[in-house]
Parts: sequence; structure tokens; C-alpha cells
Amino acid sequence: MVNAPKNEERVVGIDPVVLEIAKNAYIAIPEEMGMALRRTAYSPNIKERMDASCAIFDDDGRLIAQAEHIPVHLGSMPLTLKRAIQTLDAQGSLKRLMEGDQFIVNDPYCGGSHLPDITVIRPILLGGRLLGYAVNRAHHADVGGIVPGSMGIGAKDLDDEGIVIRPTLLMRMGRMSKDIVRLISKGTRNKGERLGDLRAQVAANNLGARRFSELVRRNTLSAHKDFVDAIIAYSERLMKAGIRLIPEGTYIAADTIEGDGVSEDDVHIMVKVRVKDGRVVADFTGTDREVAGNINTPIGVTCSAVYYAVKCIAAPDAPPNAGCFTPISVLAPEGCLLNPRPPKAVAGGNVETSQRVVDVMFSALFSAMPRAGAAQSQGTMNNLIIGGPWGKGGKRVFTYYETIGGGEGARSDRDGSSAIHTNMTNTANTPIEALEATYPLRVEEYSIIRGSGGSGGHRGGDGIRRAIRVLVDGATLSILSDRRRVGPKGANGGLDGRPGHNFIIRGRGRIQLGSKVTVRLKRGDIVVVETPGGGGYGLVGHRVR
Repeated sequence: MVNAPKNEERVVGIDPVVLEIAKNAYIAIPEEMGMALRRTAYSPNIKERMDASCAIFDDDGRLIAQAEHIPVHLGSMPLTLKRAIQTLDAQGSLKRLMEGDQFIVNDPYCGGSHLPDITVIRPILLGGRLLGYAVNRAHHADVGGIVPGSMGIGAKDLDDEGIVIRPTLLMRMGRMSKDIVRLISKGTRNKGERLGDLRAQVAANNLGARRFSELVRRNTLSAHKDFVDAIIAYSERLMKAGIRLIPEGTYIAADTIEGDGVSEDDVHIMVKVRVKDGRVVADFTGTDREVAGNINTPIGVTCSAVYYAVKCIAAPDAPPNAGCFTPISVLAPEGCLLNPRPPKAVAGGNVETSQRVVDVMFSALFSAMPRAGAAQSQGTMNNLIIGGPWGKGGKRVFTYYETIGGGEGARSDRDGSSAIHTNMTNTANTPIEALEATYPLRVEEYSIIRGSGGSGGHRGGDGIRRAIRVLVDGATLSILSDRRRVGPKGANGGLDGRPGHNFIIRGRGRIQLGSKVTVRLKRGDIVVVETPGGGGYGLVGHRVR
């Protein structure tokens, strides 16, 4: 049972206008951190797509503010910090903190999401006193493992997916650990890009720590603590009030993932959602056991998906902080798909299974309030990874990684958006110019698949066709996707969205690919990913009112 930390609200009389100003001042810190990270990163995956998130926490490890970057990081970053604090405290590291210290972790079983997501944590000190933490998480295009991109199909444990970093010292008084530099240099592909991105993460945290300290100095430490308590309590009140608008009861939903990459058999997810007295309990008892492939999902990611779904329905405008999590509990039996045991591989759980958890949560909650319902969105991140040797003698290595948008499900009050990231992902795309300037790849087509969204009183959004020609020999393709056999479901009489398709055009032939695959490519191959359309809402020809 995972319960969000209880917020012990202090009785603080703060003028609402002052509180609004303070709230926005705290939110501005991770937003500025994100801009700095994006501008200083080396890889297109961060500087173009902004596959990263930034946040600030108080000295008790409570989330104060998180920039609206990647929803899948929403609930897992607080758990990462909590587990990191526990580990570092047991090592005695927290008793020897110095200005400029930072820590690093990517272990999914220490609160992380999957290995490519590297989290960097900077304790914020003022006069030797711990004020809080500046934290960011960024997806590195490669962290080693058996195939480029570190998300290969067929990986069965963490060592297959890349280097594993438990919470450890990254920076000591502003100097980077030689052990970490050595680990990344030897264990990953394109070490220059990896270390460049890591330095960008360090710089973003330095900026966040500086802004945080400035804010505390300007308002005094006592006022800072009052503001933080009040902001967290505000979000908690909004969440509880929104949950109370959902009829009390128990609601059940189930769905499937199309194979785990090792087997084609469907993998089942089941949830029982109990709503009572302003609280939500999501119980995943009945979900399939952990699997051989990499779609197992760390508990932090499962919590993220649940928090996101409830927040969308109950209080979408509530500031994302620890107060949002307090009324929500998650139960996922140990050893099941959504709470696996180490060292099970988890790369696909973060990106694909998380989307299906959102789908079942929405299905359960919308059954309680059908007038606020929605059809299913594409339900996949369509992860595309191409990497391999490059240049004279194959001495250079490239790794291109991208998630591709698709159709949003129609809602009771509007059509779904086309060609958009939905639910647990919120990245931009990689501009064609940046992609072609960085990698030995050429984009042959990038278009909307007209009519792929389901028909209805409101239509589902359309998916995307992305076709990329490979200009070198010896590259490896990995695709982690879903909704290739069955399209996103329509709602209230609306039709289903069109399923996605993956294939390779080789010469005049066409090689059909499954939803989860790793294969070798030849020079001139064109990799085509067609993403699902969203489901329609309401009967065709009947405009929903």
C-alpha cells in the first residue's frame, strides 16, 4: 500500500493575494530551471523535445512545485527523493552536506522510473542549514545496455537495459565525481553527449538552489515555511473538494497491453477504484504478475499515472505539489506488473504501461460520472529508437530517440486534438532540421493520417505518420508501442480510433513489424511509424450537448 505523505496543515493566516504571489514565485523556480536545462543540454532529446522535468522540495522532502513538463514524473520524483534521502541518510551522507553537493540516481527500484531517466538532486543550504532540494530528471538517449537507446526488446533485467546508479554522490563542493564520470564514459554510448547533458542537469539545479535561497532570504525562513504549508494545504483542499464531486462508490475497469516483447500474449491490468469522503483508493489486485519482458512498471510510475488521472478529473488547476497526493492511495501487490521485484526490466513500463494505467483509471472514474466522459486517446508513446555506428570506420556512435504523438480521444464537449502527445507524456517533437543535422537520418514523411480518429458526435483526433530513411549500415531499430492490434475505444456510441502500424520499407518490399520489436537495419531502409487515432464520442450524426 502506497500512501501519499500526510500533510500536517499549520494554522496560518495569510492574505489570499499574498499567497497567490508566493505560489507563483515558487512555481517560477522549476520553470526557470527547465528553461536553463533545455538551453544548455547537448542532446536533441532534451534541448529540442524537453524530455525532462524540474521540481523543488522542502527540507522534509515534500514537493513544493513542479514545472508542467512530463506527467509521468509527477508522482515518481517525490518517491525518488524519499528513497534517495533514506539511502543517503543510512550512508551518513546527509550529515556531511556541503555547499555545491549533488546526488545522482536512476535505479527504478530506488524510486526511479527507468534507467534512461537520470535524476540529479541538489540539497539547498543556507548558512549550513538545509532548506530543501532542487531536483531534475532528464531522459538520456542512451545509458548502455544491449542495444542503442537502452530500451531494447528482449531485455529481461536491468543489466540488459544499461548502467544502474543507486543514490550516490555526483558533485562534492561543486566538483564532479571521477567515479561517475568513469562509469558513464565506459558504460554508455556517445559519452560526450551524456556528460554534457549531465552537466546541464547540474547547472539547472544550481540555478534552482540560487533562486530558492533568494526567495527565502527575501521573505524570512519563518514566512517561507508558512507559505509552503499554505500552498500545499491549498492543493489538498482543491483535490478533496473535486473528489467529493465524484459519486461515492467502487468502480472497476480493465484493459490489456499487447504483449511484453518476449511473448505476444495480452497482459491484463485491472483496477478497483474506491471513492469515499474526499479520498480515492486505486487497488490493482487482479492485475497480471510481473512478466519476462520490459513492460513491468515501478511503483513510483504506477503512482504517477494514478495521481495524474485523479488530478485531471478532480482538480486539474490545483498547483502540483504534495497536497495533490494526500487524498490518494495506491495498492499494487508486490510482484505484480505494476510493482515488480528487482532486477526485472522496466524500460517499457515507464512509457507504455503507464499509459494503460491512465486508461483504466479514466474508464473507472468516468463510469461514475458519464456526462464528463471521454473516449480513449492513443494510449501509447510510440517510442522510436535508431542507433549505431557512424562515420569513418564506425568510430562515432549515434542514438536517436523520440516519442511520437497521435490522436486524443473525443470528449463529451469537444472533438479530440490531432497529432498530439496525451496523458503521461508532454514532450515536443524533434524538428526535422535538428534531426537531420544531428543524425545520419532523413525524414521522408511527417504527416497527419486524416480520418484515423474514430467517428462520433465528437470525432477522435487523428494520428501521425513518421517515415525516416536510414543513411548508414549497421543501425539498430527498437520500437516500443501499443494499440497496434486494437485501436483506442470510443465512448457513448462513438467509434474506435484506427490502430497504429509499424513497418520497414526495404527496396520495393514492406516488412511488417509488431508493436514491440528490435531489429537490424540496412542503409536505405525507411522506418515508418503510424500512430493510433483517438476514439470518437457519442453516436455518429448526433452532436453531443
